[in-house]
Formats: sequence, structure tokens, C-alpha cells
Amino acid sequence: MDFMMGGSFVASLGSLQRELRSIIHELESIASGISRDFEGIGSEVCARRIRDFIDQCENAQYYLGRVDTSKVREEN
Repeated sequence: MDFMMGGSFVASLGSLQRELRSIIHELESIASGISRDFEGIGSEVCARRIRDFIDQCENAQYYLGRVDTSKVREEN
């Protein structure tokens, strides 16, 4: 089934993927810093929660990468 989208859909999808990858890298840096620079169970829990969110973002990234843009066409 073809989706009727504007021609900018493919470009927007690519932009979304790049932005999500940037967010993932930033969150990984934050989680590493919390684990390294803070002590105690609170920091471990906080870093683990951030890593859980990173996993969710990476799942979204995976599914965005699987979008078949060949089935996207412009509206008339």
C-alpha cells in the first residue's frame, strides 16, 4: 500500500533519524558521566534509567531505518 505524502517526507525521515542518533549519543554521554562521576545507588539507578531510554530510542531508530521510502509518493 502506497502512502500519499509530500515530497519532503523522505528528507524529513532522514532528518529525524539523524536527530535521534544525536540524542542517543548525548544520552550515552550523560549516562556514562553519571556512572563515573557520582557515587551511590541513586546514580546507578539514574544511569540505568537513561540507558533504558536509550534502548527505546535505538528501537525507534531501527524502525525508522526500516521504512520503505520507495512506497512513498507525492500527493497531487
